[in-house]
Amino acid sequence: MTGTTQKKAKRVIGLITVTLVLLGVNAFAFQGGISPLSDYMYKKDYQKYEDIRKETDTQKRADLLVAFLKERPISRVLNYVATDYIACISKLANNDAARKISMQEALWDLVPTDQEIKAAEIPVGVEEFRKTHLIPTRKLILTSMAAGYYQTNNFAKAAELAEQAYAIAPDKTLVQTLFDIYNKLKNEDKIIAYGKKMLDAFPMSQPQGYATALQLAQIYLQKQNIAEATRLFTKLMDVYGNSVPPNITEANWNTTRIFAYTLMAKDAYSKNDYAKAEKLFQTVLSFNSRLDEPYYYLGMCKWKTKDQPAAIVYFARCSVLKKDYADRASKYLEDLYKATYPNEPDGLQDVIDKAKSDLSL
Repeated sequence: MTGTTQKKAKRVIGLITVTLVLLGVNAFAFQGGISPLSDYMYKKDYQKYEDIRKETDTQKRADLLVAFLKERPISRVLNYVATDYIACISKLANNDAARKISMQEALWDLVPTDQEIKAAEIPVGVEEFRKTHLIPTRKLILTSMAAGYYQTNNFAKAAELAEQAYAIAPDKTLVQTLFDIYNKLKNEDKIIAYGKKMLDAFPMSQPQGYATALQLAQIYLQKQNIAEATRLFTKLMDVYGNSVPPNITEANWNTTRIFAYTLMAKDAYSKNDYAKAEKLFQTVLSFNSRLDEPYYYLGMCKWKTKDQPAAIVYFARCSVLKKDYADRASKYLEDLYKATYPNEPDGLQDVIDKAKSDLSL
């Protein structure tokens, strides 16, 4: 090759290189062509997608989107196309859940698999493609299919798909979805698992938080897990012990508060923390002064701390209410009164009368 010929060849090569750079083409070959993730292909794909978006007929637009995905499954506009197609499905299928699911599953089949992406041997841009388009697209379709199966009351399939979506990219919306689905399935273990995630995602001050805490506490009680139930009720009372949650009547919430504080008080009593137990039982009585259980335990707390006169007062109040704890309280009252006031045998009736007066009986 002469010197002149060599110079011409170099000039041609230089012009080609400049042209490729100006076109935004990556400097590598892709199976004899251009990488589907190159800037050059992105511009082409995006322009084609923009042209498809101009189609106003929903069915035709859906068909064009499917055709695009069949031709260009690995593309930096994948998520845009899939999102647009999901919107088309909503319009075309409307309330036809079976058709909606069928179209969503067909869309899922068009999304490239990890094996297909690996086989394409794309040297750069794959991780960004996964993060920006592939993962969001998979999550979108799985979530949409889960909603479709939920609509048909196939909660088991909805749970399976929602779990897959959550595994791809966890978020609080999916936590809510799965918590709801497992409630429909009455799967207590899963309700507890996602209930815990709900409490991590939503503050106790929000409806999702306190409603979930109440439900989990009830399940724990049914499972005889008193410690966990008490822990949840304690957290609830930390937020709503002195107020009423939205959308709940004060009367209903008072019932909950009575139960919660009673559970907390009995827990303190079982740990020999009589001062704390006494304070909590007094809180219970602030919501209803004619409950026998708090008076019984207040009597026990005072007896345990050697305050016999106060114990006698509380046992008397429990006794005169004539409810579940009355017999036990009456026995303790009589024995304790005799031991404390041996020289005043007739005074017991005065104590009982005073208890009735205090409770307006």
